[in-house]
Amino acid sequence: MRINLYSYQTNDIIFTMMVTVSITLLSIIIYYAVNNYLHPPRNDIRHVILLLGCANPIIQNQRIQSVITYINSNSDPVTLYLSGGSNNGNVETEASIMQRKIQDVHPNIDIYTDHTATNTAENFVNFSKWMQESDLKESDKVIITTSDFHKTRAEKLFNGVISEITPEWNLSVSDCHSCWESEPIHMKNVDADIFNALRIQL
Repeated sequence: MRINLYSYQTNDIIFTMMVTVSITLLSIIIYYAVNNYLHPPRNDIRHVILLLGCANPIIQNQRIQSVITYINSNSDPVTLYLSGGSNNGNVETEASIMQRKIQDVHPNIDIYTDHTATNTAENFVNFSKWMQESDLKESDKVIITTSDFHKTRAEKLFNGVISEITPEWNLSVSDCHSCWESEPIHMKNVDADIFNALRIQL
């Protein structure tokens, strides 16, 4: 019985090629799967962060740090809108203070400032006007940064001024007990605050 060595050799070569190709393809699939997991593709959705100022420097610094932490953990484009006028006789506005401290960490960040708002309702009215004048797209994500104790009132004020957008919330944690205790009192003035802020813009 004659053995066809050529046939065996050919089959070995084909088998080796198939194994090599399979391993190569599998390696490529694994590489891209791992790479996409570690480095997800950017969708280029702009994150527009509205940072609400505060006359209390400790609380304001907490909010600033929350924004910096958010920027550091996010790979998409970020635009900041810093809102806060001058309170308690300060020469420098809250917006200026926030801008300076954020740019110490992120000097090239895209920033817009509002130096006139003196309360939360005015923050949102001015922000609404800026959104109408800017190139904000439907795909852009709006994030509001404020303190945890302030969120309930701020959300009600926001909905009273800008009802067509549902923002996300980036909250700083505060242990200011007097702030928590005073919020129910401030909540009683929400409707009046909205009315007065809108009237100023007319």
